[in-house]
Amino acid sequence: MKNFSVNEELCVLCGLCAQDCFFGLIKLDEYPKISDDDKCFECQHCLSICPTGAISILGKSAEDCTPLKGNMPGEDQVSALIKGRRSVRAYKPEPLEPERIQKLLDTAWHAPTGVNSRCVHITLMDDPDSVKKFSNEVYARLDEAIEKGVSEIPYVANLFKMISNNMKENGVDMLFRDAPHFIIVSAPETAPSRMADMSIFLSYFELMAQSMKIGTLWNGLLKRVIESILPDLKEKLGIPADHELGYAMLFGKPAVKYQRTVERGEARVRRVEWGD
Repeated sequence: MKNFSVNEELCVLCGLCAQDCFFGLIKLDEYPKISDDDKCFECQHCLSICPTGAISILGKSAEDCTPLKGNMPGEDQVSALIKGRRSVRAYKPEPLEPERIQKLLDTAWHAPTGVNSRCVHITLMDDPDSVKKFSNEVYARLDEAIEKGVSEIPYVANLFKMISNNMKENGVDMLFRDAPHFIIVSAPETAPSRMADMSIFLSYFELMAQSMKIGTLWNGLLKRVIESILPDLKEKLGIPADHELGYAMLFGKPAVKYQRTVERGEARVRRVEWGD
């Protein structure tokens, strides 16, 4: 049940909820009603668009939501946030406060997904001691795999030899960058747009992190280790067997501070016209 209800004292019968319903499930029968509860995919557009806050759905009402008026950043602020985002490869050892991690995750959870499936599975390791133990195991087993012949692809073999040697000889942690936390996202192979959903989630995650002065790093190396070198880690991390890995992301308090955006010039665009 979607628990769709209308406060008749607040409803002004504007019809916006019906107009914006993707499947056309909301009908104006004196007051708005959902005609087929089972087809609703829980986008909550009806709750969001109601000008008087009359609609409740899924146990949520206007009082549970943040008003958009007066709370949206300006376009220049958003531009600075996006252009100022950097890949952080140096982290302070102290962990983030649990409530800040939860706020970051809960906000990113609002990222769009295909048909609002919300199938992205988040695997979080937020205890720095666990991250260190996991890192030590990965490096030890990576050395073993290299000795046995890590891959038939020379580039991959040479890449992980370099990673291992950097750790042993120089103390440079190229896999985890000494970050106190990381997440890995995955999604069921049956999800309608799983790769896009996972990438969008992580993009929202890192932009929210940027706004919170939290550093992040997209970690394709860790993803490749799990997929190609140590596949049993997937089960040990509790990632379902029928899930495809999306990507890993490190995060924590940055040990480096960037002072300005970078500038990459105008977007490369091919404009296309269509006609007879």
